[in-house]
Amino acid sequence: MSTKDLLDMALRNLLKRKLRTFLTVLGVVIGTASIVVMVSIGIGMNESFARQLESWGSLQVIDVYSPNGDGGRYMPDDDAAKDAKKNGKKVKLDAVAVESFRQMAGVEAVSPIKNLYLMLGSGKYVADANIIGLDPAAMEALGYKIENGRALNGEDVKSIVVGGGVEFYDPKLNWEMRMNSEPPQLELVGDKVEVSYDWSYGSKYADKTIKSNKFEVVGTMSADGSNGWSVIMPIKELEKIEKAQQEWEKKRNGSSGGRGQKQQSHEYEQVMVKVIDIKNVQAVQQQIKDMGYRATSLSDELDAMKETTKMLRMVLGAIGAISLVVAAIGITNTMVMAIYERTREIGIMKVIGASLRDIKLLFLTEAAFIGFAGGILGIGVSFVTSKLVNFVAMQQGSDMSSSIPIWLYIGSIAFATVIGVLSGYLPAQRAMKLSALSAIKTE
Repeated sequence: MSTKDLLDMALRNLLKRKLRTFLTVLGVVIGTASIVVMVSIGIGMNESFARQLESWGSLQVIDVYSPNGDGGRYMPDDDAAKDAKKNGKKVKLDAVAVESFRQMAGVEAVSPIKNLYLMLGSGKYVADANIIGLDPAAMEALGYKIENGRALNGEDVKSIVVGGGVEFYDPKLNWEMRMNSEPPQLELVGDKVEVSYDWSYGSKYADKTIKSNKFEVVGTMSADGSNGWSVIMPIKELEKIEKAQQEWEKKRNGSSGGRGQKQQSHEYEQVMVKVIDIKNVQAVQQQIKDMGYRATSLSDELDAMKETTKMLRMVLGAIGAISLVVAAIGITNTMVMAIYERTREIGIMKVIGASLRDIKLLFLTEAAFIGFAGGILGIGVSFVTSKLVNFVAMQQGSDMSSSIPIWLYIGSIAFATVIGVLSGYLPAQRAMKLSALSAIKTE
């Protein structure tokens, strides 16, 4: 029997019993739609977590800290510090360490990071902000997103990028007047901004002995995200400002304090490492930890979130799988009933020369058609359901969204077809074993 004849006969047999075929296909539709929607909710939750974390920073960036502590941010008794102390190693987060990170396989960019709280001045307005110093050539690669203008590049020296959340105010106004007045809307890109460590800058109490530094604003960042309230500048310029501040404090207080000792040791507070492929983040991070440093990344948070929702995703998948198992039982029942009703037809096919293989393939093809049709209609239903779930989630402000990638569509159709074939296998085997003479005698 040719393939064309096989397909034609299978379709005609299914269409002879339209209601039964429709109900069986409907079971597959419900099962397929259930498992696709349930799996898509799990995928959607993971994507929602990833988007949320990406608003905080890049998932491909690793933050590296010295195991000796970082300004009280991390205590020196973590695992990296203990291992370093046990092995008698003195681990420093310095220029040598930065270069070693840069030479690692899979690393795209590396930059030391320095943070300093300073004052900004634009005309008669001032603002206080956290200044982040980094290698300007690595800014774009490290995931800082620019809203207007451009990011810093390797040629920038006296240039900065200002976060959209940095609020300027008139220092001549008292606190109550500032709270009741709207912040000025300044066009900063292309403007020259003064940067000073004088906390009275712009007011009548300003220290005239402190010389401010002038920078050009080349870009601004969105107010959303972790860096929306910060200012980015080349780390060498920030180190110069910090050194000048330390010298001023030394003259005023007669001591440089702990920050001066940190500066003299040429150790960095933090280093950011950008990995080319997110799949290699954990490997590079572990390699840095093995060197004795403390290394963290947003990928750790994402993995923790996925682990938290793992049980929920398993339950959702199991519910969908149960629906498809019920549909498989329906296909098996339909094919068994077809054999009972078509026993005489099977006997005639054997008598006129149809091979056992042709009979088996006929019933398997009918079962495959049921599974395939149910899969096709099922993804249509799941698409509509997914849109409905996302609409409700958006109205409720929930993170339980639904996302159906193309591989899930294709996989669900293939899976439904395979389920159909497997469900029709035992009935097809029974049809092969029927005696031709006994089948012909059957009314």
